[in-house]
Amino acid sequence: MPRIDAFFAGCLLLAACQSPAPPQAQALREVHTAAYDLLIPTEPKALLILFPCFPCDAADTRSESPIADTAVANGITVLMMNFNRHILMSEAEKREVLEVIAGAVKEHGLDATNTFIGGFSSGGNVSVLLAKELVRAPRPGIGLKGVFAVDSPLDLVHLYDCSKRDLSKTTFPEYKDEARYLQAFLDSTLGSPADNMVNYERSAPLLNSSASVAALKELPIRFYTEPDTAWWRANRDDSYEELNAFGLKRIHDTLVAMGNSRAEYITTEGRGMQRGNRHPHAWSIVDERELVRWVEGLSR
Repeated sequence: MPRIDAFFAGCLLLAACQSPAPPQAQALREVHTAAYDLLIPTEPKALLILFPCFPCDAADTRSESPIADTAVANGITVLMMNFNRHILMSEAEKREVLEVIAGAVKEHGLDATNTFIGGFSSGGNVSVLLAKELVRAPRPGIGLKGVFAVDSPLDLVHLYDCSKRDLSKTTFPEYKDEARYLQAFLDSTLGSPADNMVNYERSAPLLNSSASVAALKELPIRFYTEPDTAWWRANRDDSYEELNAFGLKRIHDTLVAMGNSRAEYITTEGRGMQRGNRHPHAWSIVDERELVRWVEGLSR
């Protein structure tokens, strides 16, 4: 089934041609608060906001991927959020998180003219939901230029269906708690898709429908995934149609059909590692230097 995060099962709950410089190329200032960790280079040219996976925090984001250090070394301010444990958000939660971001921008004098938001797994869900909110109601001083999701379960209908399928399997009983939790959570918040599709259209980050993706049809957006079907079959008994990769590909294709020429579906091979172990659902599938080039190219 689609993975929410790499560590979920253990919790029961849930562009220029020049390559970016290596980490530590610029002096930087670090700020650590309960809500976020902030890395500020000496001459910032963009703001990159990163959201962690379901049970993770800013420290996990930095330790599991070189994105933050590579970005700040190339003059990009990085705001790593501690907001987690969300695959969907209420209107109040969206406002609260955006207020925290706006507060950090104001307090630390950040230039948010070129702002990019991205996240891993459920953090990608949060990123897309906030991007849609910023498109709907722009915040003064925050110029959203792009959003990305790393192997995220954006399509909650697909997530619901795969959770039901997972519960019917006889293999890998140790992962059924995740599926059981997901189905119960979605039943209690949105209802079943068969009877409450309007709730999913309204609340899911993105679905495989023109109505759901319409808000982002003009925004640069990236979907990263590593569809290692052999690994998923051997380690979860999941087919390609049960992977986040499948859901993301359908959303990407719908965005392209809607006219978004800057929607990208990026697949990788053999990059996925989590805490030193092979796993295709991981921050590490993102090529951090190429991501920096993307940010730089859209910040001009």
